[in-house]
Amino acid sequence: MSRTSLATTLALLTAACALTPGSPANLEAAKTALIQTDKDFSKMAQERGIGEAFVAYAAADATMMPANQATVTGREGVRRQFADLTEGTRLIWEPFRADVARSGDLGYTLGNYEFHAKGPDGKDVTRYGKYCSVWKRQPDGSWRWVVDIGNASPGPEAVPR
Repeated sequence: MSRTSLATTLALLTAACALTPGSPANLEAAKTALIQTDKDFSKMAQERGIGEAFVAYAAADATMMPANQATVTGREGVRRQFADLTEGTRLIWEPFRADVARSGDLGYTLGNYEFHAKGPDGKDVTRYGKYCSVWKRQPDGSWRWVVDIGNASPGPEAVPR
């Protein structure tokens, strides 16, 4: 094998390895895409409503595990979960971490949320929490959540003065 052929073969092998699903460059790109997907999901919840966003980003077999409630499965179950929200209820969240399996087909996001609603007395109530969403890459390359779980957290601490 000539030096030129060897160099070309090595260059092609290096490029092929860099483009495999589990390559570091592809995993970092997938993590970035997953964080952006979760941010877009949150933005949709603000603009079009919580229920609509959760259904739009759910996989067909998605499972929610809401606190102190039964597990909810499937898009129709997710739709019912949010059907009784009152006007002005908002759920805002921000992912702070993501990871993706070497295969590139599963990942998760972790984040914090704020839930704003009217209390029984009509006054605004804000609850804080954290969440974990498990995501699955779809055949078209998009990400859809397959498992979502959240739980309460204390509110942010006041800044000392």
